[in-house]
Amino acid sequence: MLLTIAVVALLSIPAPGPTQIDTAIATLIKDLPGLFGWFWEIGYDLLIVWALVLIGIALFAHRRKLLLRDLVCSGTLAFALSLLVGRLSGTDWSRSFDAMTASHGPAVYMAVRLCVATAVIVTASPHMTHALRFVGRGVLLVGAISVIALGVAYAVGVVAGFVVGVGAAAFVHLIVGSPGGRLTLDQIKAALAEIGIEASDLRNAPFEPSGVALATGSAPDGRPLLVKVYGRDAWEGQLLSSTWAALWRRGSRPQLGSGGRLQLVEHEAFITLLAERAGVPVMPIVGAGMADEGDALLVSEVTGRSYDALDPEEIDDALLRGIWEAVGRLHELGVAHGQLDGSRVVVRPDGTPALADLGQARVAATRVPLMSDRAQILVTMALKVGDRRAIEATAAAIGNDGLAEILPFLQPAVFDRPTLRAVKEQDWSLGDLSERAAVVAGIEPPKLERIRRVTARSFLLAAAIALFAYWLIASLAGIDINDVVDELKSADKIWLWAALLFTPTAQLAQAFSTIGASREAVRYGPVLMLQYAIQFIQLAVPSSAARVALEIRFFQRMGIEVGAATSIGLIDGVSGFVVQIAMILVITLSGLASLSLPSATSSSSSSSSSSSSGSSPSLWMLLVALLVIGLILGLAIPRYRKLIKEAVPRYRAMIRDQASEAAVALRVLRDPKKLAMLFGGNFVGQVILAIVLGLCLKAFGYSASLAQLILVNTIVSLFAGFMPVPGGMGVAEAGFTAGLQAIGVPSAAAMSTAIAFRLVSFYIPPLWGVFAMRWLRRHEYV
Repeated sequence: MLLTIAVVALLSIPAPGPTQIDTAIATLIKDLPGLFGWFWEIGYDLLIVWALVLIGIALFAHRRKLLLRDLVCSGTLAFALSLLVGRLSGTDWSRSFDAMTASHGPAVYMAVRLCVATAVIVTASPHMTHALRFVGRGVLLVGAISVIALGVAYAVGVVAGFVVGVGAAAFVHLIVGSPGGRLTLDQIKAALAEIGIEASDLRNAPFEPSGVALATGSAPDGRPLLVKVYGRDAWEGQLLSSTWAALWRRGSRPQLGSGGRLQLVEHEAFITLLAERAGVPVMPIVGAGMADEGDALLVSEVTGRSYDALDPEEIDDALLRGIWEAVGRLHELGVAHGQLDGSRVVVRPDGTPALADLGQARVAATRVPLMSDRAQILVTMALKVGDRRAIEATAAAIGNDGLAEILPFLQPAVFDRPTLRAVKEQDWSLGDLSERAAVVAGIEPPKLERIRRVTARSFLLAAAIALFAYWLIASLAGIDINDVVDELKSADKIWLWAALLFTPTAQLAQAFSTIGASREAVRYGPVLMLQYAIQFIQLAVPSSAARVALEIRFFQRMGIEVGAATSIGLIDGVSGFVVQIAMILVITLSGLASLSLPSATSSSSSSSSSSSSGSSPSLWMLLVALLVIGLILGLAIPRYRKLIKEAVPRYRAMIRDQASEAAVALRVLRDPKKLAMLFGGNFVGQVILAIVLGLCLKAFGYSASLAQLILVNTIVSLFAGFMPVPGGMGVAEAGFTAGLQAIGVPSAAAMSTAIAFRLVSFYIPPLWGVFAMRWLRRHEYV
């Protein structure tokens, strides 16, 4: 799906066409000797006929109803996506819809019928014989050429239709699976024989959330065996689930790379053998290998019962102590398990514990994954024997100091969903467990900095400032408000919707910058929620203060010390400032764009010529005036004056008190990968916002080069960031108005664009920022 999105995005650049290549291909096909219109019409009709034949087979064939569901889902998804892609590329909904049945021009961007037929044929392909698959490919090839020959779509639309259809089919296969994805028991037995392992009494085990197919069986000597099979769908499921976990849960990593199935098996076998050699009690590996059909298998001995299957009265102190000893030996190797819940701890017949399923383990582990392992074990014990007994057993095994080290990691980010659901069913929470453990360890629970909530008063104050700012801008720039209202009414709503939908992607890039500022491994998903939450909280306090404060609280929740958490926010903010300065210098010195001061007599449109013919102040005079007014507002309002007065000494004292931790955090600047994420994320975020500004400008019938848009957005963002006003309200609008005028946009259109841009990039995003903030609070990230 990601590849589909990337290809469609590239194809949308020349869309809707026709390009010179489209014209040349269409001419070549029409000039092919010996072929007439009827041939192309038949080829085009075969697309829908063959798709209907496949759906009919699934409808009337015995035990093929699930296939019918898959075909209908993929076809419907492909049709919807083709309409959406066509609309985003400038084709009306009605024209794209008609293209499904049309057999002649005028040509549209998306080959809708080809897209739907591709999705159905590719979805059905794993269920068909080789001969039928060959027929389907032939139908798609002839149909694609026919689409161009009949003038239904251009060549670029044919490629886009095929790619979207394949993507829709792949998505359905990924969600529901396919026949080639999970082996039958006979196939598993044959695959085991190929790698030299004999097994009997094979039975399917429940399909694990990680996406690995499991089967149980018996060795010739009666030993129980567990067989892990990484087949096509099983590996894809592993990739999907591990990538999702890597985004949202600490201690998880995406399973990527070519030959991934075999690599996963080799990794787990290596870690297990390494641990066994060091004396760590693990489940012995019986064998591993790759079958002829490309399925990777790992076979281990499973003697005993899982910790989850035990009754509380069966768990004595010796068992709890043995579990901590096993984990301690594993950690002495520098190996973190990564997923230590009750199903990964096996109690053998002699009553001793062993660790199983080391597929997510990592070597040379840092403090975060090691402490996460310990937190997982503490919670796993508490779920069975109660929080008090688990805390006492932990303190007895690793000491009070060791128990204290775990406390910052008793947070939802460390645990998977089943564990969190199990905790919710208890009469204690993770917070209760942390407080009780702190009492036993003899320390105070970690205290986190409070974050100001947005109140009704702050919203009213923001509205008052915004209204005053708009009046001030109009007065200083000599703009008639009626002209602005007319411009807003005449705006092209499609471009404004496109700007609004594209705006959240800026946070996708900025999240990488925040991750790059941290030495410790943090998950992308929660950091992305943090970026959206910042958009919400910055309505109440100046944006830089909101960003730093919220990030400090967030990273403290991730188990990072106060000094390091403070430094992360500051490093992220300073890197953004450096990127902005660099972008301004590069664009200005290279001559890619410049800002020309608007003259008093310049007129840009009939609607604004009369209003702009007066004495308009220069750009720099306007910005200086706004700077002075902003400072006056900041000093006049007691709350903001207090924030300004206290901010610098407070952060200076925090960094001084945590100097050693801050120095460690600054080591991130020595890591090229972290630097690339830090500066690259900020750079891409600025470019995306400039594109959004261009979309808003397009809504009012004007355009500008990307360099001009970047220059205007960067200068204004940098300028507004210094203002002691929440989000630069009023100042930013004035800056964008003046900046757009400086690149030749009429005054009324410039102010309308500034208002629209601020709406989609600042005033509306807090709506989804509210949900992000709630998510962070619900999952105890802030």
